[in-house]
Amino acid sequence: MTANVRFNVLGPLDVRLGERPVPVPAGRARVLLATLLLRANRPVAVDELVERLWDGSAPNPRRARATLQMAVTRLRQALGEANVVRTAANGYLADVPPGALDLHRFRELAAAGEYAAALDLWRGEPLSDVPSPLLHAEDVAPLLEEHLVVLERRIEADLAAGAAREVVAPLRSLTRAHPLRERFWGQLVLALSRLGRRDEALAAYEELRARLADELGVDPGPNLRRLHRDLVGARPVPRQLPRRAGMFVGRDAELRELDGLLGADAGTVVISAIGGTAGIGKTTLALHWANRVADRFPDGQLYVDLRGFHPVAEPVPPDEAIFGFLEALGVPADRVPVDLDARAALYRTVLADRRVLVLLDNARDSDQVRPLLPGGALSLVLVTSRHDLSGLVVREGAVPLPLGLLAEADARALLERQVGARRAQAEPEAVAALLAHCGGLPLALSILAARAAADASLPLSALAAELADARTRLAALDAGGPTTDLRAVLSWSHGQLSPTAALVFRMLGLHPGSNRTTEAIASMAALPVARTREALRELVRSRLLSQPSPGRVLSHDLVCLYASDQAREHHTEAERRAVLRRLLDHYLHTADRADRLLYPQRDPLDLDPADDAVVLTPLADHREALAWFEIEHQVLVALVERAHEQGFPAHAWRLAWTCATYFQRRGHWRDQLATQLIALACGERLGDLDAQVRAHRNIGLMRVKLGELDVAAEHYRRALELAAELGDAFGRARAHRGLAAVFERQGRYADSLRECRSALELFRETGDPATVAGALNAVGWFHSLLGDHDAALRHCGEALEVFRAVGDRFGQANALDSLGHALHHSGRPAEAVERFRAAVELWRDTGSRDEEANTLRRLAQAERDRGAVADAVAAAHEALAIFSELDPPEAESLRGEISRLSS
Repeated sequence: MTANVRFNVLGPLDVRLGERPVPVPAGRARVLLATLLLRANRPVAVDELVERLWDGSAPNPRRARATLQMAVTRLRQALGEANVVRTAANGYLADVPPGALDLHRFRELAAAGEYAAALDLWRGEPLSDVPSPLLHAEDVAPLLEEHLVVLERRIEADLAAGAAREVVAPLRSLTRAHPLRERFWGQLVLALSRLGRRDEALAAYEELRARLADELGVDPGPNLRRLHRDLVGARPVPRQLPRRAGMFVGRDAELRELDGLLGADAGTVVISAIGGTAGIGKTTLALHWANRVADRFPDGQLYVDLRGFHPVAEPVPPDEAIFGFLEALGVPADRVPVDLDARAALYRTVLADRRVLVLLDNARDSDQVRPLLPGGALSLVLVTSRHDLSGLVVREGAVPLPLGLLAEADARALLERQVGARRAQAEPEAVAALLAHCGGLPLALSILAARAAADASLPLSALAAELADARTRLAALDAGGPTTDLRAVLSWSHGQLSPTAALVFRMLGLHPGSNRTTEAIASMAALPVARTREALRELVRSRLLSQPSPGRVLSHDLVCLYASDQAREHHTEAERRAVLRRLLDHYLHTADRADRLLYPQRDPLDLDPADDAVVLTPLADHREALAWFEIEHQVLVALVERAHEQGFPAHAWRLAWTCATYFQRRGHWRDQLATQLIALACGERLGDLDAQVRAHRNIGLMRVKLGELDVAAEHYRRALELAAELGDAFGRARAHRGLAAVFERQGRYADSLRECRSALELFRETGDPATVAGALNAVGWFHSLLGDHDAALRHCGEALEVFRAVGDRFGQANALDSLGHALHHSGRPAEAVERFRAAVELWRDTGSRDEEANTLRRLAQAERDRGAVADAVAAAHEALAIFSELDPPEAESLRGEISRLSS
């Protein structure tokens, strides 16, 4: 045999002598060569060869041996110079020299970690042209498994080398070809997460989990579950249930039925659909039971009012409700998909391994509820609705729980508990009349009892007489339709209010939120705070409102809907617009005050004076300002939209501006982008160049945060053009700073430095020391990134002195962080640690979460370099907790850093 012979089995059988193919006979001779090559350099017994050549059904042994000898002879003749078939004791062997068989080369390369070269040897399915089912079942199948293992190792190596983007498409194909092979799925999940495509990663995990459950009845293995937990990250445990109703009676049978759901083990999520008419007590029952069993759901409780039968507001769309749930579960707003199906899939994935109680209150129909149902079998869902949810019962296996009127004994107990047993026993006929007119409707009973409790001198017989009068009778007690019944009950309560309380009540219907401050309501009603506070106390006593904390009141959506009807009935369109203007003035001027407390050195904003009747919420310091923004967050977003839609563009863009600092520092980047897009539209509508410059800058900043760098650059350049047209040196300087941030994300540090120097020159023209210091610090930062740490220390040190002189805590934190970076990279990690720790404290004080996480990350590296590994790991974990909520791709990157810090 010559030295340049090659045998290839990793594809169709192929023999080559140099570059010349050597024909291999068809039939048994081909099976014989394939069998010997798969066992190259090892004797193969005659019996085994016979088994292969006849595919397990050989004729009599003597004839088979004779035929085998003929096949050997024929094969040797065909191979000629390439013949490697040798006679061995009781058999034959293929005497293959080193490097001559592709299978051997494949295994050698794979063992050496040269996976790409090993895989390149494969030309298709091994021995695909050899007609032997037995050989393919017993010999080729293990080879295919070897191929998959090496393929897994190559992808693992590619991921380790940072080639996540390149492996996603192949892994998509591999998971389709091998839908139950967990390692390919795990690699796909990991690759997607490293690319920042967290939602797709979670969806891939969910697809595998569903496949394994459907086809094998098992869960993903521990490695993949661990990866899923890392991907989801540490999440808050939501406790969204409103407090338990204080005056709850009866419903014993319903409570026992709900208790029975806790022991259900149907292999899927347990759903109870509580149905009944308006005011029947669906929500009261659901909340009472949910609070009672909340400790059985250690991963939290979710609650949403779906506003299914709200006469004014639209029902809550499922995608909006899911957004709220995901936010409560710790998913950053910018990572929530836009598409409903994608949101629902992510929601099911997040809850797949959690035991959570979900209360969906006041649902419109089954279609509104269905996307809100969690996956897995651990969670339990309560749904309340006036509508028949038979679709949910039929398709989702929900357990229906129809709720009827209170039994007479329970209605009596509810009334007596609220008015007092002695008072009720003193007027038995009046109590019987009240019970008869209320007809066991809990809301009507509660309203009557509240009025009686508010005035101890009022006889119960007087209340009964009012209900007996047709002019004051509540239609709901006469078995009207649900909407009519509810309006009648609420109109009776509204009719008993003082004029001031009634006015305040109507104002509630014109406010976009449910949690309102006394000052906001006073501004809308054009009343002094003291009179407003008195009216609110009256409403609280009437059970039309609740007061969760001093200075704030809450209303049920049904009460708020009736208030909105009353506002339309009693106030003209012009009057309602005046109310909206006062409301916008209140929020705009309060938000401006809060914004300046958070960031005193921010660009000045000229506001028109507020209406004389407007009252501002008092805010003492930046901590109170931050707390106010946290509570009013969603109301502010809604008001920007309403101001835009209702023709108040100046209010809209200015209100968006005042919220921008808060949104940025707390990581609400999607809300900032949405409001700033409205601000830009309003600025263009008004022809207000100042508004446009500010909006373009803020939009640019959010596009940078979201990684949309080309779009960000366009907005900053447009801001530069408009600021130049306006003669606004300050706006031009800010736009240059924005472009510097874009170039920094692109690794163009020299371009960033140029932009910051331009900004510095312009800021010096303005004469504002804080902005000059900010530009100085930025110049120093980019010097540090370019390796000139001495220049960085000079510039940033000078900036720090100015920031301290003017009391700018945010600026001080920035300068300290920059100094820490320069010191660390100058070989002075101990001094860097000192600066970083001081910066972290200031970031926390200002509520700047994203900046705090970045500084903590740099602190961890400096701690490591000074030998304090435990402190380094602790700082990195603090950063990880923040990134897990705000920026999961950064969190994934940081996990790798933590692993290296600990090693």
